[in-house]
Amino acid sequence: MTVSYGAQAQNDLHDSISLHEVRIVGKTKARKMHEQAYAISVVDLATKYQTATPLNKVLNTVTSVKIREEGGLGSNYSLSMNGFTGNQVKFFMDGIPMDNFGSSFSLANISANMADRIEVYKGVLPVYLGSDALGGAVNIVSRRNANYLDATYSVGSYNTHRAAVNGAYTAQSGFTLRVNAFANYSDNDYQVLAPIVNLTTNQQEGEAWVKRFNDGYRSAGLKMETGVVGRSWADYLLVGVIASADKRNVQTGATMDAVYGGVKNNNWSLIPTVRYKKNDLLVPGLSLAFYGTYQMVNTHNVDTLARRYNWLGQYVASTKAGEAYLTDATIRERQWQAHVNVDYVINEHHSLTLNNVLSATRRKSNDTMYPDDEMNNVPQQLTKNITGLGYQIRYARWNANVFGKMYRLYSSTYKLMDQFTADQRWEQLSSRKQRYGYGAAATYYILPSLQAKVSFERAYRMPEAVEMFGDGLVQKANPDLKPESSNNLNAGLLYDQTFGNHRIQAEVNYIHRDTKDFILKGVSLTSNPTTSYDNIGKVHTRGIEASLGYSYKQNLHINGNMTYQSIKDKMKYEVSQNTYVGDGISENITYGQRLPNIPYLFMNGHADYQFFKVGGQDNVLSLNYDLQYVHDYYLSFTGLGAKATKKVIPEQLSHNVSVGYSLNGGRYSIVAECTNLTDAKLYDNYRLQKPGCSFNLKFRYFISK
Repeated sequence: MTVSYGAQAQNDLHDSISLHEVRIVGKTKARKMHEQAYAISVVDLATKYQTATPLNKVLNTVTSVKIREEGGLGSNYSLSMNGFTGNQVKFFMDGIPMDNFGSSFSLANISANMADRIEVYKGVLPVYLGSDALGGAVNIVSRRNANYLDATYSVGSYNTHRAAVNGAYTAQSGFTLRVNAFANYSDNDYQVLAPIVNLTTNQQEGEAWVKRFNDGYRSAGLKMETGVVGRSWADYLLVGVIASADKRNVQTGATMDAVYGGVKNNNWSLIPTVRYKKNDLLVPGLSLAFYGTYQMVNTHNVDTLARRYNWLGQYVASTKAGEAYLTDATIRERQWQAHVNVDYVINEHHSLTLNNVLSATRRKSNDTMYPDDEMNNVPQQLTKNITGLGYQIRYARWNANVFGKMYRLYSSTYKLMDQFTADQRWEQLSSRKQRYGYGAAATYYILPSLQAKVSFERAYRMPEAVEMFGDGLVQKANPDLKPESSNNLNAGLLYDQTFGNHRIQAEVNYIHRDTKDFILKGVSLTSNPTTSYDNIGKVHTRGIEASLGYSYKQNLHINGNMTYQSIKDKMKYEVSQNTYVGDGISENITYGQRLPNIPYLFMNGHADYQFFKVGGQDNVLSLNYDLQYVHDYYLSFTGLGAKATKKVIPEQLSHNVSVGYSLNGGRYSIVAECTNLTDAKLYDNYRLQKPGCSFNLKFRYFISK
């Protein structure tokens, strides 16, 4: 094996395209990305193509990352990374923010076959991503194959069907067409252990295993680009469109104490796009990349039935319309977004990057159930402009980056003042905010197989539209949210060594976060539970993540990872203003306590074995096993109330297994999969049970030139 000191010294080596290769001539792009100075995990998705794994499931195996789902296919989900969750962690596709792509074009609906790799940045972001992410970012990098077709279909439990087609065509003239399409459907009628309420007496009569009956989901999406590549005036110029839609029945509120039979949510989005890139523009070493979109997203929430349901599917007439909150509302969001990145390579050791992202969101809602509501069709606005400048120095054994960022935000919304009084009214609130952040990252090769990393960023995040304005259904508005800031520090070691046919990889990282005005999602435990976001003054995160992997030839691969994070409220005193009891300073009763509703200890394990030449020269039989463990954690602060009365998200242990068989060098493949093998009760959120044991059968057809 060729010995070297990192990705920057590998310019003379070509990328390897062999899956699970041990004796490599060069390094895969994923491996080179992993050797950056930033704290980053890179998932090479080529190993996931046969199983067509959804991208959110892939992410759930990464250290420090936890995907939290509320139910089955199409349910709401959030990504948690080092205690940061929701919009504190940003999603990108080819470096472009996915903030307003719509719920139908989400990672849960997209299979791994659409992308080449996933890059997970933890705490510190490179300038070129251009975002106000506080806790990290996920960048999905599309496949770059010039000509290929990859089609998959799966059928499984709960009448679940998933289909996807990904392909590209590139002519010698430089014309190219790239298409990614998907369609999903599920009844989601899996069994849950639910509280049964007698609708006559309105009293709970224990619990029973019942089928979910109002949880169907369907979605479809298309991402298409066409244009030219490899021209003297453009490396590529592509125009495209992203179109998607979904329909979702809503079975529960924020917990399973609320059960609905007629609540629905529909979403559609249409996003025209343009992309341009040119290296060596005007002068050698100068490159320009531009991306522009206009995002049109409509969300329709319906809750109009005058009924009360229980978990048996029984219902009685209600004296009021609306099972939770009477609504027939359409929320219309329109967003302009422009992304410009300029790189200049001064020489082989020095380079500069300038990046600017501008987004302007305008939102209106109209509820036909309240035609006289003065807030109908009143616009709410949110504008962000983020500028970053970075410098990199690189040598064979070390490289370093320093950068600065400027964040600007303008928001305009309305707040209900003096509620429940004679002076109740809506008042317009507008705000302009500007913040400055900075950071640095460095890496050094102690040995050819041992790499040290350290990175730091003073990061800011401005509130998002859904956090300030709500979602019109379960998520309530909070126009008073303040920007949150964090000092993020990572330090770690990466070891990678090959001994003949054996390869060992190990990594350990220390996580340090000091956050101010932390935006935390809370749950109100009422008869119709809702969620809302609020600021917590100071939060400290200390943690460690570790991973270990072993492989033998191309046959055997075993790996596992563990994450522990202590996330505590460190605001000693609270300041009260404009309250019914007056202004003042009081002691914070949750000071020093672990933040609630966030998992703090979890682990993942994986093993697979490939049998080659089974039934044919180019045929492969593969066996796969996955393990996931999450320690139990509290829904509320640990120091509040008696321990016996606390609400707990219980300890979870799940097992997934699959067997796959591919023919003709991977052109045809079939996979049989069982998830949650032991039929364990699984919860990512309090009293929102996920599916039990389920089976899937997956088919794939692939050709490439």
